Amino acid sequence: MDILELVREIDSTPDEAAPGRIERSRTKLVSAMADAPRRRARRGWVWGGSAALGTAAAAAVAVAVVITGTVAPLAPQTASAAAVAVLDGTAEIVIESTDPVLAPGQYLRVRETYELVSLWDADADPALSDAAVAGFNSSDLPTSEGAVHARGIRDLYVPGDRTQDWILDDRVPNEVVDVFGDPETLPAYERMVEAYPERDADPGGIERMPAGLQEWDPNTDSDDRYFDSFRESYDEMPRDPAQLLAWYRDHLQTSEDDSYVFSAIGRYLSTDLMPADLRAASLRVLGLLGGVDVGKTVGTVTTLELRTELDEPNGFGDQQLAEIDIDTATGRIVGIRESYPHRSTTLMPAGLPWASWTIEVTVVDEAPQP
Repeated sequence: MDILELVREIDSTPDEAAPGRIERSRTKLVSAMADAPRRRARRGWVWGGSAALGTAAAAAVAVAVVITGTVAPLAPQTASAAAVAVLDGTAEIVIESTDPVLAPGQYLRVRETYELVSLWDADADPALSDAAVAGFNSSDLPTSEGAVHARGIRDLYVPGDRTQDWILDDRVPNEVVDVFGDPETLPAYERMVEAYPERDADPGGIERMPAGLQEWDPNTDSDDRYFDSFRESYDEMPRDPAQLLAWYRDHLQTSEDDSYVFSAIGRYLSTDLMPADLRAASLRVLGLLGGVDVGKTVGTVTTLELRTELDEPNGFGDQQLAEIDIDTATGRIVGIRESYPHRSTTLMPAGLPWASWTIEVTVVDEAPQP
């Protein structure tokens, strides 16, 4: 099992026995990071998230998942009327609109700009992991001496005929946006990047995916699968929102955590790869989740938010905030963020999201080739 598989295990397992499960997953994650071969790691269960930053930084994503998975969410049982109105109206726009028609040779380019925060613990035991990544596997904010805010970009090129080759371009090196805390944080981060070059994209970072099918590394025990993970289920997925919510809960392996369902559906919708009627139904599913409300509206973009009160406050405070930006003029999801508004600001400034994704979809005349 590679590191991204470990992150997926943390990210997709029911929370009934969360503390023990997460501790086992965390232990395996740290151990695997120490033994990880120096190879590329670009895959992800959804667009963005763990695969976006490569092998070494998968720990940073695991951190956010571990934090939210250790507690039982406490949220209202219904979405607000304002949120439901936005989602219903946006769903109608999706149904009434026409998806881009691509000429031969053209591609739908889905550009994702992602930002993630990685904590650094100067006192981490090097014996627990490779010395180069020691300190970058901590999820304890109060004891972390530093943090790195990094940004990356990757492009997905989808042909009009989806049976042809898709292209995933991940060559743009990740950029350090800011560093907080101990001055030794940046040198430690640079040592990690040097030891794990897959942490930043390299010149070989273009992947060809026949018909959107991604190949797993032959050293793993996983099967090949489509980039849009639910493609083979599109026909069977219910279009009735209530039934579709039940389907998502079953296939996302979560039954009670509305915050997880909210963010996961948002990430799946952000690629615009689902059929229009299924995208519309999925938008309406968000209106069935407890606590979803309108956060703000700027121009045609409305931000929906879901605040989850944590019943076991920790170093990240007692609340998780998940946000989805929807362009109500196009029906597209253009941004996703996850943050902890009540966390300590001793190390980092208030208002900095823990993870964010900005998505832009355009039609282009060509795609880079491997």
